[in-house]
Amino acid sequence: MTAALILMGAMGLVISTVLALASKIFYVYVDPKIEDVEDALPGAN
Repeated sequence: MTAALILMGAMGLVISTVLALASKIFYVYVDPKIEDVEDALPGAN
């Protein structure tokens, strides 16, 4: 039982590290002009 808890904790740590690195590597730059235009438009459909 203890080995399973340690294994799951280690897997969680490794997977979260991989996801954090992937979010930094595959970051998409957002143009500030797009945000300005969206803020100027009304929010209703």
